[in-house]
Amino acid sequence: MAKYNVNPWLEIQGMKEKMDSLMDEVLDRFEVREKKSERLATWCPVADSYETQDSYVIQVELAGLDKDQVSIELNRNELWVYGERRMVKEVSSSRYQFLERSYGPFARKFTLGHKADESGIRARFQEGLLTIVVRKGREAAGPQKIEVSEDPC
Repeated sequence: MAKYNVNPWLEIQGMKEKMDSLMDEVLDRFEVREKKSERLATWCPVADSYETQDSYVIQVELAGLDKDQVSIELNRNELWVYGERRMVKEVSSSRYQFLERSYGPFARKFTLGHKADESGIRARFQEGLLTIVVRKGREAAGPQKIEVSEDPC
């Protein structure tokens, strides 16, 4: 049976690199960039997203919010949904048994595969569910063949 020399420090270094990569991915999900300032969101609402032949559909669960508490922005092929959920009432003379709902600023970024048609975006907020439909823009017709000629450019 062959004996291998294993350096445990190399294995630990590999695990550290994987953990760093995972933490970077998590922090990217919560990052919100606003005009000239940066802040971190404190929670991230759950969402579903699917694509049809001519549009993208994104549904974000935002129970307890009004449509005025949500902002939607499109920047090239990135759609941002952000806002803030505030605690409705605070308990002053009592103590919470448990507190599971998330409060504070939130943000979600959705990367669209094609350029979006900016005039074709619809958003509906009903019963705590934000539904956004983004119509796809025109795609390139495909690769173009360029003819080479002897004439000067």
